[in-house]
Formats: sequence, C-alpha cells, structure tokens
Amino acid sequence: MDNITDYVRWVGGNDFKERPFSRVDNIVLCQLCYLDLRDITEIYEEGGEMTLRDCITSLTNLGVSIRKMAPDDSERFTQLVKVCANSRRFGNLYISSFMDILNEEDSIQFSAMTFSPYEGAKGWGFVAFRGTDSTIAGWKEDFMTSFTLTSSQTMAENYVRDRLETFDTLTVGGHSKGGNLAVYSVAVLPDELFERIEHVYSNDGPGFCHEVLTEDLIARVNPKATRIIPQFSIVGSVFAPKIDDSYVIKSDKQMASQHELCSWGIDHGDLLIASEGIDPLAARINSGIDKWIFSVNIDERRRFINAFFDSMAEDDTQTLEEFTAQGTKGWERILKVVLGDDRGLRIAAASLPDQMLFDGEGKKVAKTSLFRQFRRSDLAKGLAMIFAALVIFFIPEEFMFILVGGLLLTATVVSIVLTVQKVKKDNWNFQPHLVDATVSSALLAATVITFIKEGALFVMASGIFAALLFAYSYNSLARSKRTTNKTYSILLIFNAALWAVSGLYILFAPENTLRVYMIIVGILAIVDGLMRVIRAYNIRHRWYTK
Repeated sequence: MDNITDYVRWVGGNDFKERPFSRVDNIVLCQLCYLDLRDITEIYEEGGEMTLRDCITSLTNLGVSIRKMAPDDSERFTQLVKVCANSRRFGNLYISSFMDILNEEDSIQFSAMTFSPYEGAKGWGFVAFRGTDSTIAGWKEDFMTSFTLTSSQTMAENYVRDRLETFDTLTVGGHSKGGNLAVYSVAVLPDELFERIEHVYSNDGPGFCHEVLTEDLIARVNPKATRIIPQFSIVGSVFAPKIDDSYVIKSDKQMASQHELCSWGIDHGDLLIASEGIDPLAARINSGIDKWIFSVNIDERRRFINAFFDSMAEDDTQTLEEFTAQGTKGWERILKVVLGDDRGLRIAAASLPDQMLFDGEGKKVAKTSLFRQFRRSDLAKGLAMIFAALVIFFIPEEFMFILVGGLLLTATVVSIVLTVQKVKKDNWNFQPHLVDATVSSALLAATVITFIKEGALFVMASGIFAALLFAYSYNSLARSKRTTNKTYSILLIFNAALWAVSGLYILFAPENTLRVYMIIVGILAIVDGLMRVIRAYNIRHRWYTK
C-alpha cells in the first residue's frame, strides 16, 4: 500500500502552480506540522520565516535530529520530512508564525505553523494545527472539548485572524485535536474573514459538543470543509461533525495505530478509499463513547476528566512515556481516585463500559426502584449474603459447574439470538454487526470447549468465581475507606484480604479441594452478611454514626 511519502516522491518535482493543491497535500502538511522546531524558534519569534529545506539544514547544523512532537514518533516520519525537504514542491515552502505553547498548570497545549509558496507571508497560505503531543496536559485538553471551550480553540481562532492580516486567502487544516481547532477557528470567523478561507480540513479530528459549537456553525463551515478518517477511527469519531465531504480511507496499520497520518493509504495520487467504511469495532467503541458523554452531565464529565488526568500527573509526571514507565503504580493512582470516595466519579466511570458493551442497559437496571432500594439497604445486602452462604453450604459441589455452564450457555444463546435479530433487521447485512457476530462466535467456541474438553469447566468456573471474589475484595476495601468508624473499617480491610486470598486460592486449587473451599467461602459470606446486618441495626438505633 502506497502512503504519503510515496506521494511526495511522485509529485515532488511539481510546484503548486504546475499541480494544484490537493487533499493529499493537506495530509502531508498536517504531518509536517509535527516537526520539532523548538531549537530554531528565535527565527519565528522575530517574525521571520524559513523554507522547510532550510529548517532541516539548520537543525542538522545544530546537531539536532529530526523529531516528531507526538507519542508515535518513528523512522517513517523522519523519512517523510527528508523526502519533503529535498523536493521542489514542499522543500521550497516557507514556514512562518511557528507557535508551540505548553502550560501544564492550565492544561494548555497549542502548536501551529503556516506554510506558503510565497515569501513574505502574502498571497495564499496553509495554516496547520498540530494535534496532541505526548504531554498529559495536551491529552487532558483533548478530552476537555467534551464539556467546554478550551484555550487552544480560542488561540486557534486568534491565530487564523492574525494570519489573515497578511495573507489574501488561507486554507486551514489539522490532525487529531488540530482538526478540531481548524474547523472551530474557521466556523467562528466573522463574514468578511470567513469569505477569505478557501477550505478547511479535519484529518481524524474530533467534533464538538453542542455547548462549544452549535449545529448552525457546523452547517456554516460545511460547504468549505473536508473530513478524512481512517477505518479504525476513534479520536476523529467522537462528536463526529456533520460534514458532507467526508472520506474513510485505508491504512497499513491496525486498530488505533491508524491514527498516524504516515500510515494512510494513497492510490494514484489521491486517497485510497475504504469502500467497507468504518471498522465495526471502531463504530461500536465510538457509539459507546458518544452515549457515555451524553449520558453524563457536563459537571460529572468535568470532574471525571480532571480527576483522571490529575491523578496521571501526580509525582511530577508530565508525559505519557513517564506515566507508562511507572508500571502499575500509575494505574493504581487512577483507580484510587476514580473509584474512590466520590460516588459521582464512580458512577461516571462505571457508565463508560456500560455504554460501550451493553448500550446503557446496566444504567437502566440501576435506576429501577427495586435495585435502588437493594443497593441502599445494608440489611437487604446482609440477608442476601447469608442466604447465599447457606446455599453454598447445602448444595452439592457439582452445582457450581452446573451454574457456570448454565450461565455460559444462556449467554451464548442470548448473544446469538440478538445478533441474528440485528442482522435480519438490517436485511442480512453482516458488515455493521461484525463485532456482535465475533462475540457470539467466541462465546459459542468457549461453550463448546467448556463442555467437551475434560477439566475445562472447572477452569472456567474457577476463573469466573475468582474474578467475583476479587471484585468483592475491592468492594470491601472501598467500603472501609468510606466509613468513619475505625473498628468497622479494620474489619472491612480484614474481610477484603480474606476475599482476595480466596480468589487466589481458587485459581490454583486442585479440583478435589472444592468442597472445603466452598465451606470457607460460605463462612466468609456469613461473616460479611452479619457485619452488614449489625451495621444496619446500629444505624437504625443511632448507636454509631456513619
């Protein structure tokens, strides 16, 4: 599959008079916008400009390597920059008004530059907005677009206004967050400036929540806009704007890695269109994200995103690379904050997988009066735990296998039936429902293996029950942090440790110890249930305060 580097090799000998600007040129320039020019910023701070070829020469003379200001820096990007710099078409382009701003305290990351074939910032120019780099501040600002107007969007508008003071006309583009900035900066321009915008490109850039950009403004920019996304588009499909001139193109990378512009397919000097459209899994993820955003109010979104990224940035962590290097420690911080004492954050966090996997059905169940009463009643939970313990004591150990097998078989049948109904409703078109079909196939395979292969049912049951015990261990630990009664808190921590040990034990225990194990778990369930009943009794009689 050919890519934009191949494109530059083909057309590099033609300037923009000989071969007019195209949508592929837009992709090339939006990728070049990631070039790290911080070592030669003094040229631009003084209002100067320099051709791309001279920029690379200056960096080389300073002993600075070609770098991409993004997490996906690669040899591919370096090769593209070198090929562009050596070409007549791109190497002679003047780069002016380079800006690179990072303010971690205010969660601002903004970068832009202007390309033009004309010296002196006149005639026509291409404004390119960079997407998010590897800083946590940049990624936080990315997600802030789901609930508020960001500083970068305001900066982008001001940048375009400033460029129109010298250029006659502009084309504006960007990749990732840069695509969002490009559309926003053009949509809000006054009429006399808007008329001087030739076109705007959003390359896998997210859209806008209604609080930031209304449908009327999107409709205003629509005739001048082009939206390009890869098949597995995630970032560019959040709040996907209604732009008529939209394209889904192929990439030589897999899944989320398709976000990288260097991987996008080119065919005979134009976009390599993917006739299949969006990948079904990507569509499922995007649908879940959009539903989650609309199901959580703006204040909850704000608190969730602030808590998530602020916990990432603890211990002076500034970049995604630094966060990743911390291993599980970083993720523990996030879980502690997001799933901690703040009930609103816990609900927002739980809502995301519910929307992505179950279309929000879990939230509907949680809103029923019966479920709410059960969730709020320690007495009901305690009695339920005691009842479960008695069931564990008196049922034969084989029942665990029957229960797990029955649940697995039921889940498989339900999944297959629902998938068939969806496909039938869509005139037997499987393409939009590949994710559902894949899940059904996986469940069917797991069910067949579980019932046919010797010992597989025990392994499956052990894994499921271990997961439940670990979840209950975490629940007990979370409850210990929410109570102000020290004695009760200590008991809950001890209880959490016992549940965790039980979960570990069932993962490695031989099958002949199952009866003893069930008795131990039953005892733990009775203890937990009695603790809840006693707590409910004490609260009712005001013998201790929560």
